[in-house]
Amino acid sequence: MSTLPVRKGDVFPTTLYTWISARVRSGDQGLREAAGHVMSVYAHPLRVYFLGSGFRSMGEADDLVRGFFADRLSRPEFLRHWLESKRPLRLWLIVGFKHFLYEQRRSAKRGAAGMELPDVSDDNQEAPDQSYDRACAKSIVGEALRRAEEDCRENDLAEHWQIFRCHFLDGQSYATIAARMAIDEPRAAVMARTATRRFKMALRGLVAWEGASDAQVDEELRSLMEATES
Repeated sequence: MSTLPVRKGDVFPTTLYTWISARVRSGDQGLREAAGHVMSVYAHPLRVYFLGSGFRSMGEADDLVRGFFADRLSRPEFLRHWLESKRPLRLWLIVGFKHFLYEQRRSAKRGAAGMELPDVSDDNQEAPDQSYDRACAKSIVGEALRRAEEDCRENDLAEHWQIFRCHFLDGQSYATIAARMAIDEPRAAVMARTATRRFKMALRGLVAWEGASDAQVDEELRSLMEATES
């Protein structure tokens, strides 16, 4: 396994900071929309972290991740405090998840021994965090793919997206795709580039934040793609 970028805490960038902050500040409906986004992007990375950590003997990963979201995201102040903290959302959530898991352990053993529980040990403390970083990066790429596909379908570009998937995700040649779709090869390449632009726009929107320069966003994108390849 290759080493993750040095800026480990920023591997999963500020994640729709402007979008989330606007909704968190807009009232109950906005908070629900922000919470829904957080759950859709972070559920899998948190499961990956849990299964690679010393907490894994506590129970089912899906149940504990759902419990964490139900507990923390039901509190309006949870995301508001994240905004005030200026910390990466990725870091805010993993710290909150660890606290939640410790709370669950204490609750389960309360009154049993009357003593403070020891810290959970881990044979390889770095591995769970590295897996979490990688899963976060892949989740945001997956979310960008989902948004770009939706965008293409809404704008009569479904065939363009199909060619993009076949070529870039499935590894098929333009010649093979063109023959199957009864179009010429140069046309297939042009259609794929159109869908590629939609994907890049979606990805860029997910890693941008308020006040970021183009160079800063480009750096976030490079860091993100390095994490998916590690």
